[in-house]
Amino acid sequence: MTRSLLLLSAAALLLPACQASDKSANQAAEVNNAATADAGADEQAIRAQVDRWLQLVKAKDAAAIAELYAEDGAVMPSNAPIGKGRTAIQQTWASLMQTPGFDLTFVPEQIIVSSSGDMALDRGTYRLAVAPKGSAMTDTGKYVVVWRKIGGEWKAAADIFNSDLPASGG
Repeated sequence: MTRSLLLLSAAALLLPACQASDKSANQAAEVNNAATADAGADEQAIRAQVDRWLQLVKAKDAAAIAELYAEDGAVMPSNAPIGKGRTAIQQTWASLMQTPGFDLTFVPEQIIVSSSGDMALDRGTYRLAVAPKGSAMTDTGKYVVVWRKIGGEWKAAADIFNSDLPASGG
């Protein structure tokens, strides 16, 4: 009888601790669910920025494209120097879009938002058509954009892209 009473007393003492542990686990799950929901909202916000970027490319609006970048952002095109800062980014995009026959599309394949919620990685593919000397050429390739959340808005901090085509060697 004493042993049963001892076990019952121990269970009575441990029950509140177990309930507190369950409560802590539930709170942790709620925090994780909130973080997942925020990451989902952040991913959608980045996708909205990508959609805007594509609209601006169609409009050939280099100034507005440069505003999608952080003030200290950089664009790193294939076979060209890095464009650091919005002025250089605008010049890089303006030069690219002035190419006859210019048409660019890109598609994010993966967007990963950091657990801190202030940075993200956008990896995808692009298709570029140009006709610099009157003959149409098409290029396909891949890109990476590192996004930074600045003042609640996602801005491109680093943007690099390169071709899938083999090097011309000359």
